[in-house]
Amino acid sequence: MMEKLDDLLLFAEVVEQAGFSAAARHLGLQRSKLSRHIVALENRIGVRLFHRNTRNVVLTPAGEEVYIHAKALKQAAHNAFAVATDLAGDPKGTLRIGCSPTFAQAALVPILHSFMRQYPKIKIILNTADHNIDLISAQVDLVFRISSKPLQDSSLIIRPVCELSMLLVASPHYMREKQKIKHPEELKTMNFIALEFHKKLVHREFLHQNNELFNLQLEPYVSCGNMSILKSIVLQDLGVAIVPKYLCIEELKSGQLVEVFEPDTQWFLRDSLVNALIPTRQNVLLATKLFLDFSIPLLRQELCK
Repeated sequence: MMEKLDDLLLFAEVVEQAGFSAAARHLGLQRSKLSRHIVALENRIGVRLFHRNTRNVVLTPAGEEVYIHAKALKQAAHNAFAVATDLAGDPKGTLRIGCSPTFAQAALVPILHSFMRQYPKIKIILNTADHNIDLISAQVDLVFRISSKPLQDSSLIIRPVCELSMLLVASPHYMREKQKIKHPEELKTMNFIALEFHKKLVHREFLHQNNELFNLQLEPYVSCGNMSILKSIVLQDLGVAIVPKYLCIEELKSGQLVEVFEPDTQWFLRDSLVNALIPTRQNVLLATKLFLDFSIPLLRQELCK
């Protein structure tokens, strides 16, 4: 039975390394020995797992189904060793965190030093991407995700972190020839910088003090996928954008940026939500719990100022 489990783990490694040679190097095995294990697995279960040719390996439909379970087995083994390590003494192991580059730089990096001084045997891998990171395919233990509406996903543990105040900002130079606005509709007279990709039109929601909702459709003047770059574009006098308050508070204090809404406006932007996401398929690792308990109070302090 143990040999069968080992072969499944080797099969998962071949898939994830995209080939026998790369998997053999990663595992420190001879390629021929690894290939024999996979052939033995195929013979044992009675199906071909790969379409083989001279350049690469491609999963068969049966291989795709088997890989789902082999990957789960590999993750379960990883978790079992991590739990055993946690119980053996000081917390140790590797914590894999996914988030956007901007969130990593502005929010997570400043607290890593303190966390890792307190838990020096825990190693951190930051997986940063401007798109939403899938916890399963990216093989991360924890993801910080920012959304405009509450998340609902029964396959995840969702732990709220905080709400982000969002501001409509521009440079003073850009606003020199513009008037501050009282109603969102007036945004159509300005160059809108959007945090979007491949969309000709974008939609934004505004709330009135009496809870009235106003949906606005805008054609972006410039679009980009990174919040830090978006802020830089605004600082170059190219238009207006919606930016989290914590990311532009220093520029507002120094006068490099100004708010676009009139101070007495009754309209405002809906807060964004920061959530920590954990896959429910796994036992939550001690390192994950420790990092969340350590980071969430500090993130609330930093992001809500």
